[in-house]
Amino acid sequence: MTNSKAPQKRVYQIIMDQIMTQLKHHKLHPGDRLPPERKWAEELGVSRGAVREAIRALEMIGLVTIRQGGGTFINADYSLAMTQPMTISFWLGGGTVYNVHHFRQCLEQEAAYLAARHATADDIATLQRLADAMAHEPDSVKSAAIDRRFHDTIAIISGNGLIHDALASVGSLLDDILYESRVAIISEEQGEGVLAFQHSLLVDAIAAGNPDLALKRMKEHMLYVEDFLSDLTDLFTTSTIQLK
Repeated sequence: MTNSKAPQKRVYQIIMDQIMTQLKHHKLHPGDRLPPERKWAEELGVSRGAVREAIRALEMIGLVTIRQGGGTFINADYSLAMTQPMTISFWLGGGTVYNVHHFRQCLEQEAAYLAARHATADDIATLQRLADAMAHEPDSVKSAAIDRRFHDTIAIISGNGLIHDALASVGSLLDDILYESRVAIISEEQGEGVLAFQHSLLVDAIAAGNPDLALKRMKEHMLYVEDFLSDLTDLFTTSTIQLK
């Protein structure tokens, strides 16, 4: 006779289910402190050691933060909860840097579209300052770092937290490679000028409140980056990728 009894959930799964339910119903929020181990153990009828292991498992996936002597808290930076699963999915699926780039391209285009709809005067001023700083920064490494902040700012301005968090998780996945590719592009004789021009057009489209044009400008920018990446195959080898 086949045993149809469903397998029992592990302690960390039960605790995660409870946390997710409370988050869903807004009874828990980022930064909130979770009940002490003793209370979890009493409610679930398990040892405090089992609860402690469960909390550590949740910390590993970025859902909670453990403060020594201060308790356990829902992670205020919940994008961290996406990083580990994205990294694992990438490696198990045999992903390439182009998979990440195309995923990022879809999100960046939508972020630009929404940013053009939601940007305030202060937002536009911030983007303009970053674009100007990139264009006038002689150090390619520093310019690449500003480039990263520029795109991150557009994602924030979009007003869609999921887009911003998803982009953040991809950035963490291949941070070293994506960073080096930016440096390589702006180190090229024509690369810096092209990027500066594209960023300027993108800011203009967002400032004009034209979502369709902003999406088009971002698409042009991402396609340019993709064409350049095709010449950097030596950079994108498994030996250069560091698992975060």
